[in-house]
Amino acid sequence: MLDSIRGRLALFHTAILAVMLAAFAMATDLWLERAAGRREDRFLEESTRAFRANVMAELAEVPLDTAIEQALAEFRLANVTFLVVDSTGRRYGSRPPATRVRQPLSPDEIAVEQATRMRHRGFVTIGRGEEEHRLYVLPTSLGPHRATIVAAESLADLQELLDDTRDGFLVAIPLGLILAWIGGNALARRSLAPVSAMTTRAAEIGATSLHERLPVGNPRDELGRLATVFNDLLARLDAAFEQQRRFMADASHELRTPVSIMRGEADVALSKETRSLEDYRGALEVVRAEGRRLSRIVGDLFLLARADAGQQPLVPSELYLDELVSDCARAVRSLAVRRSVRVHCTMEPPAPAEVDRVDAGPPLYHAYRGDEELLRRLLVNLLDNAIKHAPPGSTVDVDLASDMLGHRVRVIDHGPGIAPDARAHVFERFFRADASHARDAESETGGAGLGLAIARWVAEAHGGSLSLVTSRAGETVFEAWLPRKTATRVEQLVEA
Repeated sequence: MLDSIRGRLALFHTAILAVMLAAFAMATDLWLERAAGRREDRFLEESTRAFRANVMAELAEVPLDTAIEQALAEFRLANVTFLVVDSTGRRYGSRPPATRVRQPLSPDEIAVEQATRMRHRGFVTIGRGEEEHRLYVLPTSLGPHRATIVAAESLADLQELLDDTRDGFLVAIPLGLILAWIGGNALARRSLAPVSAMTTRAAEIGATSLHERLPVGNPRDELGRLATVFNDLLARLDAAFEQQRRFMADASHELRTPVSIMRGEADVALSKETRSLEDYRGALEVVRAEGRRLSRIVGDLFLLARADAGQQPLVPSELYLDELVSDCARAVRSLAVRRSVRVHCTMEPPAPAEVDRVDAGPPLYHAYRGDEELLRRLLVNLLDNAIKHAPPGSTVDVDLASDMLGHRVRVIDHGPGIAPDARAHVFERFFRADASHARDAESETGGAGLGLAIARWVAEAHGGSLSLVTSRAGETVFEAWLPRKTATRVEQLVEA
C-alpha cells in the first residue's frame, strides 16, 4: 500500500484528518464542558438571588423561620435544592419535585458544612460521578438576621450530556476516517490517472517514435504542465535525432563523393599495364585535391563533434584583431587572385574621446583575448564564403571596428545575394545555397556547407554572435561581434 503514491496520499490525507478531528473533538469537549459549567453557575446564582428575594418578601409579614419555610415550599426548581443556615446554626432544607430522582445533596456532609461556613459568596463542587453536585454559597442578611443560603444542583445531567457527546465522537470520528480513506483512495486514483496514462504512453515511445506525445488532460494543472514540458522535451529530442540523422546522411554523402573519385582515378590509372607520366601525374593531382578536400571535411566534422560534446576547449591568448584580420586576408589572397577578386581591409580607429581615456592608439584598442586558431578559422571561413560568391573584378570588404564593449567584424561581398527562402538556413550544417560551389577544390572550406556553421560556433564560444545582417543583389553582409570579456590592458586602464 505504501509503495504507491496513491496509498501514501490516502494515508497522509487520513492521518491529517484524524489529527484535525481529534483536536476538534477535544476542543469541542472542553468548550462544551466550560460553557455548560458557566451556564449552570449563572443559573444557580440567579436562582439563589431569586430565592433570597422571595424570603425577604415573606419576612415582611412573618418571622424568619416561617418566611424561610414558606419560601422553600413555594420556590421549587427542577433538580435544585436550597439550604438555609441561620446565625444560630439551624438548617432549613428543601427537596426537588417528586418527578426528579436526583439526590438533593451529596452525602458528604463535611463538604456541605464547610460550604455553609464560607464568609464570601462562591461556587463549590462536591462529590464524584453521579453524586457530584455544584453548590453556590451566598452569605447574606435576611432583615436583621445573618444567614447563609446554599443552592445545590446535581451535575449528573451535565455529565450525561458530556458522555453522550464523547460517545458520539468515538463513533463519528472512526466512521469519518474510514470514509475519508475510501474517498482519498478514489480521489488519488482519479487524480493520478493521467500519470498512469503518461507512463503507458512513455513506455511505448522509442527512438523511432519520438513524434508521439504524452496525453495532456488539463494543461493548466501540475500534471498537465508536466506532460507539456515532457512533450516539449520529446519535440527537442525528435528535432535533435532528426538533425543527427540528417547530419549523418549528409556527412556520409560528403565523405563518399571524394572517396569514390579517388578510387575511380586509381582504378583508371591502374586499368592498363603502362601509362604515360602525364596520365599518372594527372591522376595523382586529382587524388591529392580530393584528399585535401576529404581531410578538410573530416577536420570540420571532428571539430563540430567535439563542440557538440563540449570537448573543444578554448586556448585563450592575447592578440590584436587588426593583425589577425590582415593575416587572414593574406591567407585567402591566392584564392581571391584566382577568382579575380580583391580583398580590402578597413580598420576603423576609436573615437577621440575613447582614445584619450585609454591613452592608447588603435593597435592597443583592437587588443583581444581569445583562441587565436579558432578566431582565424572564423575569419577565413567568412572570407572564403564571400570570395566564392563575389563576381570577378569585384571587391570583398572587411571592416573592423571596436568600442569599449566589444569588437565588430563585417565581411561584405557584392555578389547576387542569398535567396530569401535560404537566409534562415545559411548557418545550418551541410546547407549550400548555391550548389555550383559545392565541390570547389580551391575553397578553404571545401564547399561542404560547414564553414558558416563552424564560424557561428566559434563566435558563440567566445560569448559573441555571428549573423547575416543583410543580403540583396549587389551586397551581402555577415557580421561577427566579440565582447571584451577579460581584463586586458585596455580595460585595466579604463578602470583606473
